Amino acid sequence: MLRLLLKIALLTAATAAFSQDVVDRMVAVVNKQVILQSELEDAVHIDSLLQGKPQNQVTEREMDAVLERMIDQLLVQQQIADNSLLEPKSDEIISRIQEVRSSIPGADAEEKWQSMLAAYGLTEQDVEKHIAKQLRVLSFVDLRFRVLARSDRAAISQYYRDTLLPELRKKGVPAPPLEQVSDKIQRILTERQINDLLGSWLQTLRLQAHIEKLNSGAAAAVPGADR
Repeated sequence: MLRLLLKIALLTAATAAFSQDVVDRMVAVVNKQVILQSELEDAVHIDSLLQGKPQNQVTEREMDAVLERMIDQLLVQQQIADNSLLEPKSDEIISRIQEVRSSIPGADAEEKWQSMLAAYGLTEQDVEKHIAKQLRVLSFVDLRFRVLARSDRAAISQYYRDTLLPELRKKGVPAPPLEQVSDKIQRILTERQINDLLGSWLQTLRLQAHIEKLNSGAAAAVPGADR
């Protein structure tokens, strides 16, 4: 009887392991680092939540885009030698979550927020992990590229003349003097340069990396998705 029970237990464990493997399969491998179906699903759910978009309206193309962002994020994370140096403080995470909640109608109320999380199959910890990962990557990108992003006086004047003034004229808003908005323009130009530098760097990382997508229709397997 003991031997029979042992066989049943082993069979049950094996069946459970097989089931889990089928459900939580690999959708991509980036330099030998795996992205799982469950991780893709969580990312899609969080993305939908933050955009206030029902899960049943997420298309396969949008889910593929989420997977591409996850690959980019993983490529950046692989360049971080020591995560502990970029670990966000708890108050930074809380502040960012509060910003996120304030941008979602009704999410300021705790009961409504918890209801939203449940509807998207998420927990507070899922959102906190997502925000923490974002903050680590942003800190690394800022450290790497901000020193390289410079805007001279000529670039600031050109943006003021060719971009800001026409926009203000369209809105019928009086134009402030250049000196009053030069710092703001410089921040805008700096962020643009950082984005450009990051984009070029990511292209290089992708060319050097071994990236394998194991399921071209990975997004289609996410529950509630339109195809």
